Amino acid sequence: MRNWRMLPNQGPRRPVMTLAEPDYRPGSGPLRLAVLHVRRNRPHREGAEVWYEVEGIEIGDDGRERGSRAVLVRGSRLHALPDNTGHHH
Repeated sequence: MRNWRMLPNQGPRRPVMTLAEPDYRPGSGPLRLAVLHVRRNRPHREGAEVWYEVEGIEIGDDGRERGSRAVLVRGSRLHALPDNTGHHH
C-alpha cells in the first residue's frame, strides 16, 4: 500500500518577474519578485516615464523566498506581467 500525503493548498501561483536594475528602484542588480500587488491606481510620473508601486516577495538565486519587498517598477515592464491564470495584461 502506498503512503499518500496531501500537501497544503498554497493558493494560486504568483507571477515572478525578473527586473534589471534600471527597471526598478530602490535597489541594485537584478531582482526576482513574486508579485503580490500592483498599485495601478497610483502611478508615479517622472518626465515621460510612468512607474508603479509593486509589492511582492523577493526570490533569491536559489529559488527561496527572501522576504517582503516593495519597489517602484517602470510601467513598460508591467505590460508583460501575467496574472495567476497565465493570461497577460
